[in-house]
Amino acid sequence: MEIRLAFERYFLQSGSKRAALYDSLRDAVRSGQLKEGERLPSSRSLAELYGISRGTVTQVYDMLYAEGYIQGERGSGTYVSQRIPYPSARPERVEQPSELLSTWFNRLDELKADKEGPPPFAPESQQAGRTFGQQLFQSGQTDFRLFPVKEWKVALHAAVRECMQENLPDGYREIPGSGLFRLREAVAAMLYMERGIAASPEEIVMTSGSKQGLALLFQILAEPGRRIVLEYPCYGGIREAASVTGAELIQAAVDECGAIPGDWDAAIAALTPNRQFPTGTVLSAGRRKEWLAWAERRGAIIIEDDYDSEFRYSGRLGEPLKAMDRNGRVIYLGSFSRTMYSGLRIGYAVVPSWMAPRLAQAKAFYEPYASGQLEQMALARFIAEGSYAKHLRRMKRQYKRRLAALHRGLDELEGTPFRFRPSDAGLHQYAEWTGSSADYDRLLQSCRKGGVAWHDGSSYFAGEPGGNKDKRFALFGFAHLEEEEIAQGMQAVAEQWSGIAGNGEDSRQA
Repeated sequence: MEIRLAFERYFLQSGSKRAALYDSLRDAVRSGQLKEGERLPSSRSLAELYGISRGTVTQVYDMLYAEGYIQGERGSGTYVSQRIPYPSARPERVEQPSELLSTWFNRLDELKADKEGPPPFAPESQQAGRTFGQQLFQSGQTDFRLFPVKEWKVALHAAVRECMQENLPDGYREIPGSGLFRLREAVAAMLYMERGIAASPEEIVMTSGSKQGLALLFQILAEPGRRIVLEYPCYGGIREAASVTGAELIQAAVDECGAIPGDWDAAIAALTPNRQFPTGTVLSAGRRKEWLAWAERRGAIIIEDDYDSEFRYSGRLGEPLKAMDRNGRVIYLGSFSRTMYSGLRIGYAVVPSWMAPRLAQAKAFYEPYASGQLEQMALARFIAEGSYAKHLRRMKRQYKRRLAALHRGLDELEGTPFRFRPSDAGLHQYAEWTGSSADYDRLLQSCRKGGVAWHDGSSYFAGEPGGNKDKRFALFGFAHLEEEEIAQGMQAVAEQWSGIAGNGEDSRQA
């Protein structure tokens, strides 16, 4: 018995196979795709189909059983419940009262419409016998198999014991929206040692990830009539958070030395200087000084998103703008979602002293008390005891080998129009497509059908001056793949291109 689920889509969103199986099964029941009384596959069948353990399938079935979505009959298998918690029948469509929606929401809705289309790196089909995800070069993924589960469980259990010993109501303490002070102390010490940033715990505000930090900062600093400078190309999350404010967006082009500064009359600039996203370019020392001088001259704020800075495999990290700032013009953002695991939504903002109470006030409006309090307590211990630094060292050793495997695999793509910008940092490698857009789309479609895919980076060039929509770019993530899988994937891409070019489908002009 085989059923078609949206497993791949959910896996790409969460990075967790257990969560993907649970969400796809639950939604299939809710929507009526799986009918009441319909028999479900055995745990062995689902485990083989999606490349997961039978124990994981059993856990998911147990969760769905407890919630009333499925029922089991001894000796006869597992079935969709006759009475599911949410009816499959959908109410009649009600006309949307669009006049009630705010200008802010309409701007947000426009962003959603702009993003509609196929996922940037989802395979179109899954070949029989292939473990899901083996050759998906999605960007931003890490290898959860390297995560020190045992040490993290110890830290979590210690946090639970601490709460219980203090006899706190519901097991929670009143941690302010700015975050657990002990964690802010640990982050301050870590940043001083690793990045040369001198900040007090009072100048650090914990967030639920860097996206929340960006959104809050733009809400505080931006509004219609003001200008925000963004890198071009730009991370979509930064562009979205800036766009919904209604401020005018200005594009700063990126070359081999990073974002090019201008003399704009703008209130904010959002930069990724230590590894520009998506190109991987490092902002030169001279450019860093120019950007700081611009901010001082214009009375502007620079938001420095230091994503992926932990993953540099040779040489030394560039000095953060925040460490160079002497006039309170830089806000520094960081996150633990990649270094720990994607489900840990803890980030931080290092802000000038005048901004700290204002950012804390804005965050407290949405979260009067910090979310993820146990996780914050556990993370503070995890960092203080050295487990976090040990975990980072292990990840970097493994990822360095995988990056080397990817660089070796670039030889396989020598005959393709891909032109890579090799980098010694980060979780992906950036490539520009020098052929026609038709050839790129043909190759991407062919690879996806074969179960191999990369992250299509063309969307990061949205809104290009001149309206050139024919450029194609790719991001090849590698950190979550074994060296052999990387080699197989690169070879598969090369073979697909050879087939296209060999059949006379190459549309490049002679």
